[in-house]
Amino acid sequence: MSVLEEFGVEIFTQHNIFERISVEKPFRPDNPAFIFVRSGSIKLRQHFSDLELSANMFMVTDPQTVYEMVSVSDDFQSRMVSYKREFISALSLKFNRLIAYRYFRQQMNRGVSFQQDEMEVVWKSVNFLKYILDSSTEMMYKKEIVKHLFSVFAYQMAGIISKEDSNSMSHMSRQEEIVFLFLNDLGEYHHTEKTVEFYAERQSITTRHLSSVVKTITGKSASQIIALIIINEAKVLLNSTKKPVYEISTILGFSDQYSFSHFFKKHLEVSPRQYRYQFES
Repeated sequence: MSVLEEFGVEIFTQHNIFERISVEKPFRPDNPAFIFVRSGSIKLRQHFSDLELSANMFMVTDPQTVYEMVSVSDDFQSRMVSYKREFISALSLKFNRLIAYRYFRQQMNRGVSFQQDEMEVVWKSVNFLKYILDSSTEMMYKKEIVKHLFSVFAYQMAGIISKEDSNSMSHMSRQEEIVFLFLNDLGEYHHTEKTVEFYAERQSITTRHLSSVVKTITGKSASQIIALIIINEAKVLLNSTKKPVYEISTILGFSDQYSFSHFFKKHLEVSPRQYRYQFES
């Protein structure tokens, strides 16, 4: 049983973080995580933008999003706190709303910065939690200790975020809120729904208005973002599973393999089989 399965949380450093972050191909994390950078930098591509994290910054990764590692510096020093969703569900709604807000802000390619002293406090909390998780000493109530230490870390994060973003979600403009809801819906429904009309109806707005707002905020049209999400999902299924192409086309909601292959080649200029071939040993 892995540490994550046993305790609900697992911590990685710069020495083993790339066991969870694929270096040479798009990937989707199995669980949500916080990634903290103490020194150096890392650049990840997500959806429609690149996000670079440098010293005293963090990001929130989510299993609904496909990421791609673009670059990492030689002096990169990091901690990644990966956790199961149910492990955090007992924490307050306020905390979860703050994290959701921060996740939206990074989707808009806006980094999340710490004060250095704030980073040091969080860094020490994460290291102590890692020490307990890694300890081979027989320890009574270890799961309870881990749960409470993770809660301390989570509320530290909530306090730092809320100080920077008082009223959190209320700071969104109406346009940002529309894009935020669009991205959330897209993450949930992209396997079956590929039309801008569907996502506009979800918010009771016109297709034209949704397209205009998404273009204004992201620089890409709603249909382009829908296509990007589907392509990224296809990339992950092709490079990390052995599912046949016809099965992947069904998973992604295409009527047949031909439609999927035509869509894929239109956007990447290679067929699904040609794309998969580069990852086969």
